[in-house]
Amino acid sequence: MPPVDSRLGPGTLAFGTSPTYADDFSIQVASCTLMPTVNETDGTPTLADTTPAAEMTVTWTIGGNTISDWGDDGGFVNWASDNSGTQTDFKFYPATADGIYWTGTCQVRPIEIGGDVMAQSSVAFEFPLTGDPTRVLD
Repeated sequence: MPPVDSRLGPGTLAFGTSPTYADDFSIQVASCTLMPTVNETDGTPTLADTTPAAEMTVTWTIGGNTISDWGDDGGFVNWASDNSGTQTDFKFYPATADGIYWTGTCQVRPIEIGGDVMAQSSVAFEFPLTGDPTRVLD
């Protein structure tokens, strides 16, 4: 099997109620990743099983970098600030041509405001997911 080189773009990152996802910020997003965090703890030994298997939990976030648009009342930075703490659906389509995208629910957090003087600023964003993302074949 030959190697596969998957690259981002052109794609979509949109938020809102599924299936409409009214808030599309794709034009501002410079990088985006669904990121798993894996935590393992030793299982609890019992009288019957003194060497239980480790317990694993996986939590997810969606995040990346966005061009700072705090001067746009309807931009991503202000949307995140206005919706901070709320849960919303998302749709992350890394590359439309590939026909695969991910959906889920995330909790919106505020995004950094500012940057270097007289330079286009890129700021990080990270929203924790509620549950696991769902992979969808288009």
